[in-house]
Amino acid sequence: MRNAGRLKLGYYPLPTEEGHWLRRLLQSTEPFSAIDPCVGMGAALHLITADLPCRRYGVELDAERALAASRSGIETVQGDLFDAHAKVESFSLLYLNPPYDSEIGTLNNQRMELLFLEHTYRWLVHSGVLLFVVPEKRLSVCIPLLAANFTGFRLFRLNDPESIRFEQVVLAAVRKPMRGDAMEANRSVLQRLIFNTEPLNLEDEHEPYYLPATPPAAIAYRGLPFDAIEDLIPNSPAWKQVAPFLLPKEEMASGRPITPLHAGHVGLLCTAGLLNGVFGEGADRHIARWRSVKHTTISKEKEDNVEIIRKRERFSNELSLVYQDGRTLVLTESAKTVEAEDAECTPTAGAA
Repeated sequence: MRNAGRLKLGYYPLPTEEGHWLRRLLQSTEPFSAIDPCVGMGAALHLITADLPCRRYGVELDAERALAASRSGIETVQGDLFDAHAKVESFSLLYLNPPYDSEIGTLNNQRMELLFLEHTYRWLVHSGVLLFVVPEKRLSVCIPLLAANFTGFRLFRLNDPESIRFEQVVLAAVRKPMRGDAMEANRSVLQRLIFNTEPLNLEDEHEPYYLPATPPAAIAYRGLPFDAIEDLIPNSPAWKQVAPFLLPKEEMASGRPITPLHAGHVGLLCTAGLLNGVFGEGADRHIARWRSVKHTTISKEKEDNVEIIRKRERFSNELSLVYQDGRTLVLTESAKTVEAEDAECTPTAGAA
């Protein structure tokens, strides 16, 4: 997963239209419990269980998304899924759309798709239904676990442009422990389904899965309260010791000069970063920031059939301006004839 995805904690929710199609795969006449271990804001779980007699549960790492899911009517635990525990065979439906990533460790790193499935599949009752949303090429690492614990496999293709981009599919299966020859037959079915069979179109008509009745469930969280710890950190003795190293205060010089400054004095102060700040009024109000830039010039010449390469390093100064209306301007040592050639307006969403 790219760093941008990790900053979102792997949050890539199911497209709304796909949720409506998945809903057609499920039927139930009796109350049951359903869980989404990566519930996000809860939209996907609400879509696939719409109009069903369902009690909804979820786990979400991000505090704001967990709050949104809770407000939508889902009983939500905020924290790491691997610190959340439920009784075996508590739920009739497991909707799992895990982060598409690997562990980051020194050795034996496993795919998150497999780890999330390993942690949660036991929560399903026998005859409970699994809806597993993953990139198709990541299903292969889950074959042994799926073959030993599920049956009734069907693989569906998602048609949303973002789903096509990530090659997402939905594997639907029914919880049933398998042993011996039955497990080997299951493994063969899965391999054929994943590698040799075109996924079914989710928009076509398909026989639904019937969800068994289950009583109310409970999820226990045994991990650390991350938000509470984060709020307490700034007042902790440990933070006071490391803060000067992690967040050093910028040195500021203040006071009036003894004599009026000449142009050379002002130039030295600017290039030293001592005149950074906010200047101007109205449309010309802007933030100014100076910095030093190193340039390397490489020259080649031949002398007595020997190529001589010379590198010359020099420093110049650069001034970056960000205007109140979103324009940006970078002034370098090269003269510019028209200011408008350098200025550009940032997109509306990223305007300063």
